[in-house]
Amino acid sequence: MAGRRNSGVLAVWAEAQRQQQRREEARWRAEAAELRRHERAQREAQRASARDEREAQRAYQQSREAEVARRTAELDARVEELRGLLAAGLAAPAFGPQALLAPRPVPPFDPGPLGVPVPMPDQASAAYHVPPPDAAQARNAGVRRQYEQYLAQARARFEQDWYAAQAREADRQSRLAAYHQEYLGWAEGFRRQEEERGAGTEELLRRLRAGEPEAVQEYFTAGLYASAAWPEGFPHRLVAAWEVSSRQLVVNWELPGPDVVPAAGRVRYVKADDREAEVARPATERKALYREVLAQSALRLAAELFRADRDGMLDSVVVNGFVLGIDPATGREAERFLSTLTATRAEFSGLALDRVAPVECFQGLGGKLSARPERLDEVKPDRLPESVGGSLAGHFGEEDPDLFEMDPLDFEDLIAELFRLRLPGDDDGPQR
Repeated sequence: MAGRRNSGVLAVWAEAQRQQQRREEARWRAEAAELRRHERAQREAQRASARDEREAQRAYQQSREAEVARRTAELDARVEELRGLLAAGLAAPAFGPQALLAPRPVPPFDPGPLGVPVPMPDQASAAYHVPPPDAAQARNAGVRRQYEQYLAQARARFEQDWYAAQAREADRQSRLAAYHQEYLGWAEGFRRQEEERGAGTEELLRRLRAGEPEAVQEYFTAGLYASAAWPEGFPHRLVAAWEVSSRQLVVNWELPGPDVVPAAGRVRYVKADDREAEVARPATERKALYREVLAQSALRLAAELFRADRDGMLDSVVVNGFVLGIDPATGREAERFLSTLTATRAEFSGLALDRVAPVECFQGLGGKLSARPERLDEVKPDRLPESVGGSLAGHFGEEDPDLFEMDPLDFEDLIAELFRLRLPGDDDGPQR
């Protein structure tokens, strides 16, 4: 895809928003994996504790049935998520200048493990307790001497442990104080960078109100790229161009491929073979659901653009949805356009998007949808960003790194290189 990378505070802000979404997705995946591990551990404990072979077999089969039920529920949840694409977008807050101008508070000081004092040994604990001899034994001089020897050894152990704990506590407090000083310096830098970001954002919004094409493109692509509530695994590549004369924004937006629709409709447990078997989802259902995903995505993008247009700059938008697939004419990977929609503000303002049937609404607006999207059969876009003339803006590139997986220092270097502006606060503060 031809074009240039975005530059400026909005592009940086959009990168930060997208990175935060990836963090949230990773946290959700980790929690789900932990839940699955816990469930497996429970099943293993259930089988291990079975008192006889029959009870163990029954418990095992129940666990397998619970597992296939869980997997089927995940498939159902994914389908519902895909069917709710448009509703999720409408429920999310609209993008606007207030999101950019909102100040970000300095993250509070988090000492982590350094904030936990070293526990001091207790001389009254069992570790240092020496039981005294009974009355009969106490009359024996040898027993008394041995008892006193044990008492002296216990006191010595306690004193040794106490001094060692005191040394560790002193070291902790020293490192905590040093870390707090680092935090104070980092927080001051965060505040300065927030002030600079605010000033840069105000300038860019001034250019936006003046209708400068680059500012308009940057504003809307940043809003789309940072858009929340898209399902996990949906791409966020896009490129856009703004035509001043027609007040039209033309956007190419990458869509997920047909495999976004689960191939399995449900999972069942086959007792005879002791295995889990996936039951295929009907091909007609997969095709219909994928066409619905394409239509919902286009309607949602158009809605997000018009909702973000607080100053009425857009008279119309063109939204072209593409996937990366093999071009049968060349055998090479290329952009395959599966949907295209041109919508005016007047048309959109008359829709009750929360009640429409997505495919019918999309086609009623004159949108074109691939007849066989599962085969990546293309439609001809109404208009492409490169046909507008002038510069392009977007978030794209086959070599774009995974920002979530990047080392924080590498991320900062990348931001400095791409945007000539280090993103404030993207690291997690001073390193402990």
